[in-house]
Amino acid sequence: MFNLLAAEKIKMYRSKKLWIALAILFILPIIQVINSQLTVHHGTELVQMIDTVINGATGILMMKKNGLTILLVLIVFISLFIGEEFQNGTIRNALSLGRSRVHYYISKFLAAAIFAFIGVLGMTVIGIASYTVVFGFGEVDGITNYIHYAIQSFSVLYLLILANVSIYVMISFLTKNSSITIVWCFLYTIATGFLPEIFQHTENFGYVTFWFTETFLFYFYFVSPADIAEIPRMIVVSIITIVLSSGLGILLFKRTDIK
Repeated sequence: MFNLLAAEKIKMYRSKKLWIALAILFILPIIQVINSQLTVHHGTELVQMIDTVINGATGILMMKKNGLTILLVLIVFISLFIGEEFQNGTIRNALSLGRSRVHYYISKFLAAAIFAFIGVLGMTVIGIASYTVVFGFGEVDGITNYIHYAIQSFSVLYLLILANVSIYVMISFLTKNSSITIVWCFLYTIATGFLPEIFQHTENFGYVTFWFTETFLFYFYFVSPADIAEIPRMIVVSIITIVLSSGLGILLFKRTDIK
C-alpha cells in the first residue's frame, strides 16, 4: 500500500497536469481580488451573500466561492490521472506484480484526495492573504470565535469536495477512459448541482436534493445560523457518499477484466 502511494507521489510530481491544475487553483484568488478591487473602485459595494469573500476573514470561504471551478478542475485531473492508466495499459504492470486491486483503488483515491487538499488549502491561504492586503482582515458577521469557525468551515467544505472526489474516482474506474469519464463526471456535477434548485420547489422531491453534496456546496452560504446548523447533516451526507461510492467502485473494479 505504501509502495503504491510512493509510486503515485512520484508520478504526480512529474506530471505537468498536476502543476497546471494547481496553478489554476492558486491564481484564481488573485484574479478575484483584483476583480473585487475594480468593482469597489467603480463604486459598487461588496456584499457577502453575493460575493461570498469580501475581506481576509471571509477568505476561509474560498472553496464555497469557487465550488464549481474546483470541481471542474478535479474532474479533468482525476479523469486523466486514472483514465490514462487504463488507456496506456500501465495498470497491468501494477496488477501483474501482485498488487491488491483494493489497495490500488484506495491509493488512487488517496492520491486524488491529497491533491484536492493541497489545491484547496493553497487557494484558501492565498485568498485570505490577498483579500487581507487589499480589504483588510475584517471579520465575519455574527461569528465571535473566528478560529473555531474557520477550522469548521474549511473542514466541512473540504469534506463536501472530497465526497465528489470519491464519485469521480469511482466513475473513472468504471469507464476506464479519460474522455468518457470527463463527460459523465461533468453531467453528474451539473445534474446534482443545478437540478436541486428546481426540485426544492416541489413538495415530494425537495428532500431528495439534500442527499447530494452539491446542494450544500452551491446553495448554502456558511455564514447564517441556519446554514451552520446544517453542518452535521453535511458531514453525514459526505461520509455516506464516500463510503458508498468507494465500496461500489472497489466491488466493481475487483470484477473488471483488465486486458
